[in-house]
Amino acid sequence: MVRTYMEKTCKSSTHMGNSSAYGKKKEEKNTNTIKEEAQKELAKLEKMIKAVDKFQSHAPKGCLKYQNKGNSTYFYQQYMNEQTKQWERKYIKKDNISLVRKLAQKHYYTVLRPALERNIKALRNFIRQYHPEDMEEIYEGLSVERKELIEPFMSTKDECIRKWFEEKYEVNNLYPENLRFETEQGEQVRSKSEVIIANILYQHKKDILYKYERPLEIFADGKCKTIFPDFTILNARTGRIIYWEHAGRMDDPYYTNELVKKMNTYISNNLLPGRDVIVTFETMGNALDISVVKKLVSEMCVSKQYMTKM
Repeated sequence: MVRTYMEKTCKSSTHMGNSSAYGKKKEEKNTNTIKEEAQKELAKLEKMIKAVDKFQSHAPKGCLKYQNKGNSTYFYQQYMNEQTKQWERKYIKKDNISLVRKLAQKHYYTVLRPALERNIKALRNFIRQYHPEDMEEIYEGLSVERKELIEPFMSTKDECIRKWFEEKYEVNNLYPENLRFETEQGEQVRSKSEVIIANILYQHKKDILYKYERPLEIFADGKCKTIFPDFTILNARTGRIIYWEHAGRMDDPYYTNELVKKMNTYISNNLLPGRDVIVTFETMGNALDISVVKKLVSEMCVSKQYMTKM
């Protein structure tokens, strides 16, 4: 589930302040994520049906029949004799198990293909007809007077950005002595590499906004705990949230072990690397690649997703 601004991971959250939006404890999610997942599923099913057709085009003739006698199972290949136009059944020797498997697979694919076709048709119809952005446009089309009187289901971009700037939270007070590197935005971070990341993010402030070590409540080991992603990034055009972790000490075994734990925690909360969480890496012999940072930031700026409330 792709996070959008104001989304709550733990419903008992209190660390974000007392705004009415947080008091309602409503979780927002990106409806376009549903459409994206449908597109991914469609692509998967289309790939499956191609694999089915490819297999079937080279499958052995006829079908598999079997007979149980005592503790043994005997397999037969049943097929239509093209010359006599009669069904024939041929015993398959035990050393020809590959033919048995191919005929069994052929039957499975024959039964499976209609189901694949139905689901492909359903997904194509859904993708064609589902337009979550229409709901946002309805709200945007209202007069200012009406907007002030209602609470929309859709979080508009302007409202999303306003809440982002008004948000208050407790900063990470762990090892404050390490906060000694200043970014272009005037904040203190913990490493020169984080300065590079922060500055490149700040250069794209028209499209994306970021906060350093913004707390995130998340479930780990059955409990709700607070972690501090290095950067929490908001797409100003869509409301999509992405978390960025910079792993700057990959030479340190303890550090890498803790990183694995943190990434597993993200994944267990359905925050997936490459989709919801970006990770950059660094060792003593391999410094942060600035071109990689620029490419990642550029990709975030072109996101075309929308957001909505649950």
